[in-house]
Amino acid sequence: MPSSIIRLSLVGYLLSASTISQTFIPPNSHTIPINALKYEFNRFINDRNNLSSFSNKKKSSFKLSINSYLAFNSGHPNIDNHSEFYLSGTSSKILSARFEYINPWLFIEVEPYNLFQKQNKSFSINDTWHNNNNYNSFKSGEMKSGFKQSQLIIHYKGLGFGYGNINHWWGRGFHSAIALTSNAASQETYSVGTFKDIRFKKLSLGLKIIVIPYKNSAEESLYFSGLNTHITYYSDPKITLGLYRTYLSGNFRNLSENTNFKGTWTIVDAAKLVIEPLFGQSKKGLSYTVPGTPGFDPWNELLIGYINFNFPDDYLNLYFEISSDDNRANLTDLKAHWDHTLGYLIGFKKYFQLTNKSLFIGVEYLSLIKSNTEKFWRQYDYAYYTGSQFDYFTYEGRRMGAHSGSSSDDLIFMLGLGLPNKMILFSYNKERHGIKNKIYPEQKKEFNITYNYQFNNYHNIFLTYEFEEIINYDYDKNKISESKLLWIGYSITIR
Repeated sequence: MPSSIIRLSLVGYLLSASTISQTFIPPNSHTIPINALKYEFNRFINDRNNLSSFSNKKKSSFKLSINSYLAFNSGHPNIDNHSEFYLSGTSSKILSARFEYINPWLFIEVEPYNLFQKQNKSFSINDTWHNNNNYNSFKSGEMKSGFKQSQLIIHYKGLGFGYGNINHWWGRGFHSAIALTSNAASQETYSVGTFKDIRFKKLSLGLKIIVIPYKNSAEESLYFSGLNTHITYYSDPKITLGLYRTYLSGNFRNLSENTNFKGTWTIVDAAKLVIEPLFGQSKKGLSYTVPGTPGFDPWNELLIGYINFNFPDDYLNLYFEISSDDNRANLTDLKAHWDHTLGYLIGFKKYFQLTNKSLFIGVEYLSLIKSNTEKFWRQYDYAYYTGSQFDYFTYEGRRMGAHSGSSSDDLIFMLGLGLPNKMILFSYNKERHGIKNKIYPEQKKEFNITYNYQFNNYHNIFLTYEFEEIINYDYDKNKISESKLLWIGYSITIR
């Protein structure tokens, strides 16, 4: 079934290639959700009729910026969804230089960085991989450098291939995503497909396959492979239907013992998983499935469908994602036990114009809570991001999926007020971790205020204060931990 969808989609892309309306691919820096939100809000403030990233009148564009972040913290480790930048201890600072070049067939972004972390006391935890994040992944005084959010894309009218050291945000939300987030550091990524939607009359289509090779804590080769596809119908409202299908697979030492697969599991094998049949019985007999089972395999799979309603005249966005982290044997199995690995994300964003001021309101709720019926079908005591051989869906100790982690939920309210070149954002966030698999689940409350000021086209500064409290910290009854965060950021841009 997925193979048929992909073939039909590719035919549609080829038929519609000449009807493309946009020239440029948006920069990968917008995978940081708060940056994307700031950008969108700023576009609304300054031009209510144009939210696009680039003008398609130019034949090429380049940008060079210097970016500096400095953050101080008293309490437990902090900062989610900001890729390499993370507070493992009392302070962190990062300095980077970012270069972007775009023309009708080429996109290059390069961002070398230097990160320094300082930690005066240890925040050891008893249940490292099941926790929200592996807080011991950084050492005191550690300095890291390299390239982040850096890639090369070659394409013809949006259809092409790319390679880089980047991270991804696969989801409709501004705070959480189930499939893939920018919570972990940038990773080596191979990609092929559409890098922007290709439009034909009232429809636009997008399809991309990515593969990320890396190693787990046992130094075994792992692969994240994912399919991201969607179709948009331009009406009032504009409606988008989409699908994310992701796999974690690996060249495990015992692979040949547990399956009929012989040889080395490679990046090509991992990439082909995303176009395999949906149901387990259709995979029965394939080399990587477990003999004697109805098509079970040793991999971790997520399947997420979503719908997005965009009301352009009302500046309103409504979205809903529904997901499963378990492969069903057949359609009958899916109908009978549809809820036993159910996860979902629901939310909205709304912009208002109030005389010379602009207002933003956003609400979002994520649930990855283990269902009551799941205990009859699994031996695991948790749901989502499972498997010790996959380091519980982490990279360098950071969640690659939703940062709230396994068996969790996450509710956020956000309010923004803006004037030309300046905005202030307030948020209140409640998270629960280990709801069904821990005796004393963690309960986190967080208040955040951010002020952003753009002096002109070249200078931008922001200041963030955050207070975070976790009750039952590290799943220890009545243990309370607090974090008080002050974060300053400055960017200078040369266009």
